[in-house]
Amino acid sequence: MTTATELLARVRGYGPAAEGAELVFATDPPPELDVLLRVLHTGIRAVLTGRRWWGSTDGKPRVVELNPSVPIPADVALLAVEGDGVWDRVRPDARIDFPELFAAPETARPARTVARTG
Repeated sequence: MTTATELLARVRGYGPAAEGAELVFATDPPPELDVLLRVLHTGIRAVLTGRRWWGSTDGKPRVVELNPSVPIPADVALLAVEGDGVWDRVRPDARIDFPELFAAPETARPARTVARTG
């Protein structure tokens, strides 16, 4: 699995910095990290600025605070850093191409049977 914190450690040598709503680098990171940075840049900006990292679901909107040290929850489709004016949508193909960035979906619990008395 790859988390925002782990990816930040891999790109520290390239001089990452948060400039407004952008993640910028003093020198270009390797191209193979670009696709990961497209998904996790908000988490890296959150760590660099000390702000909270937010995630939201698509269908029934629900905002949760994310932990940059763990994978993105499976149901999160939108990402933002505290104070951002807009949310970034997670590209659907990112889940297929880079499943290591996302937590495994929670398995549904079987319905609980309630015993009837009387």
